[in-house]
Amino acid sequence: MLTKQRIAPLLLLALFGWLALSVSSRVGVTADETAHLTAGFTYWTTGDYRLQPENGNLPQRWAALPLVLAQAHFPTLAGAAWARADVWLLGHEFFFGSGNDTDKLLFSGRAMIVLFGIALAALTYLWSRQLFGAVGGLITLGFVVFNPHLLAHSALITSDLAAALGFLLALATWWRLCHRLTPGRILSAGLAMGFLALSKYSAAIFAPVAIAILILRVLRPAPLPWRIGRQCGRFASARRTGALLVGAIMAGGIAFVMIWGAYGFRYAASPETGMHMTKPWSDVLIERPHVAGSIMAAAAAPADPVDLKPGVVQAFVRWGRNNKVLPEAYLYGLAFTDLHARGRLAYFAGEYRENGWWEFFPVAFVLKTTLPTLLLLGLTFLAFTRTKPALRSRWLYRLAPLLIFVGIYWVFAITSHLNIGHRHLLPIYPALLIIAGYVGSSQLNRRSRIWMLGAGLLLFWHAVESWRVRPHYLTYFNTFAGGPAGGHRYLVDSSLDWGQGLPDLQAWLATHQNGEPVFLSYFGSDDPLRFGLKTTRIGDIYFDFAPRSLLPPLTEGIYCISATMLHRVYTQVRGPWSTEYENDYQRRLTENLDHLAGMDPDMWQQNLLTLEQLRFGRLCHFLENRPPDAIVANSIFIYRLSPTDIAQALSGIPPY
Repeated sequence: MLTKQRIAPLLLLALFGWLALSVSSRVGVTADETAHLTAGFTYWTTGDYRLQPENGNLPQRWAALPLVLAQAHFPTLAGAAWARADVWLLGHEFFFGSGNDTDKLLFSGRAMIVLFGIALAALTYLWSRQLFGAVGGLITLGFVVFNPHLLAHSALITSDLAAALGFLLALATWWRLCHRLTPGRILSAGLAMGFLALSKYSAAIFAPVAIAILILRVLRPAPLPWRIGRQCGRFASARRTGALLVGAIMAGGIAFVMIWGAYGFRYAASPETGMHMTKPWSDVLIERPHVAGSIMAAAAAPADPVDLKPGVVQAFVRWGRNNKVLPEAYLYGLAFTDLHARGRLAYFAGEYRENGWWEFFPVAFVLKTTLPTLLLLGLTFLAFTRTKPALRSRWLYRLAPLLIFVGIYWVFAITSHLNIGHRHLLPIYPALLIIAGYVGSSQLNRRSRIWMLGAGLLLFWHAVESWRVRPHYLTYFNTFAGGPAGGHRYLVDSSLDWGQGLPDLQAWLATHQNGEPVFLSYFGSDDPLRFGLKTTRIGDIYFDFAPRSLLPPLTEGIYCISATMLHRVYTQVRGPWSTEYENDYQRRLTENLDHLAGMDPDMWQQNLLTLEQLRFGRLCHFLENRPPDAIVANSIFIYRLSPTDIAQALSGIPPY
């Protein structure tokens, strides 16, 4: 029978699902969604795991399940894209070239991830309620339900939300296992760790977390209860430690079996012989140590090239291959992920690096977390310091798994070289918001109602902040960053502009174009043609699957430039405009094109590509010095340029 205490959380969970999924029509295809859904579809239909094994077998399968049941049309596997494991080209064909309804593909896949989001929200409520009672649970759940980032990623076909759920499940079940040993708890811990291991390779972070929790439990003198059927008892001293280790090994064995099961209990990544992965094994194992860096125009060197040498991961994967310890695709995905985490081109507050910044994630957290959430965390700390010492020590132990997880996760985040998105902090939000439920505990002190009232006011403010950014939850930035419109000065890519803005761009142009030519520089995997957008693509050669002119004439018109492209993250011209860029640009402009036409076709095309990149870089430097005429979906900058503007941008005083 439903009571008031049960109705409120159920309504909030339903609200969370609606808030997340109801904006799908306003959120275009983000950069990774085509790859995730395409790979998951092929896992089911072909039993082949060559496509994108680095991004979680489980969430990709889960999202694609409705499409498999509906027998969606899939591109032929006889083409070159399948042979070379090109998930991006196959994904483009699957979404836009196979007769499928793109919106239905998106909605069905996103609805599956929303179920993960609801499960995550429910788990945060249950954990907080167990600790702090009904009020604490509702405070936690309210902040989860209106969290812009949990809402955004709960309705995107990626592995980020699944990983956040996996971490919390593994943490909860492992903590329970350390305090009571039963077959059910061993099974639940094993299933949770298997879920996490199949969601994302960041699951490796859970190993030190589990070890730290185990040590903490061993240091606590309380005996360990156990039950098997009707038999029960308690382990103490050394026997307690041994029993916990046995339980951990058994849970790990269940996770191990789950990994093998996800790949059909077959070692080979493909039933085919002579199959190719995205990169050869020799590359992901770094068999030839070398220095890597992004391609730059004007022969410029990357600011901080990456020194690639084999390490612990490569040694483990090599051993795993030799002994077939884990499925080939899982081992390959681990090595591939580690290789690309060693260094990845990223943008942060006007700088570009391959090796990242230690301050990237702390700043991202401060700028992209709602101010009421930050204040709630401060209020929680203040309330904790006001608690009596004896009671405080008991609370510290009960909160230990969450505190340990957040602390260790932050260490990995700060030392990471992979600084491409705030989304990698997603797993810490549920843990922090569970802890924040502390202000709802009636055991605090005589002023507990004041703490609850303060939390309630912050929750209302939090909900207003979330509603104001709707439907563009992904683009949320707080006042410190100047709101969503100012966030691009600090972060782009999946922190702001992940390619989701084309539906709103279509609507804006429908009322503002007035027959003017439109130039588009777009970062993402969506297809402008599905919106009827007739544009000239500029500067975004890496994200355009359609035939195009490499050096189209630039005339007066409307220039629509994604924030990621405006800051030239994925181009050959990054950082300040230099004399080297200017000299190379002028030289290529004045060369005799008839003479160049006689050169090797590949070299001719490369010359045109470099010139286009230089021209686009010069244009963007010019645009950075003027405010946009409009900002669409918080992520696409609109400029109306006259012939004079074009002349100044491309031929005027160099923008040094």
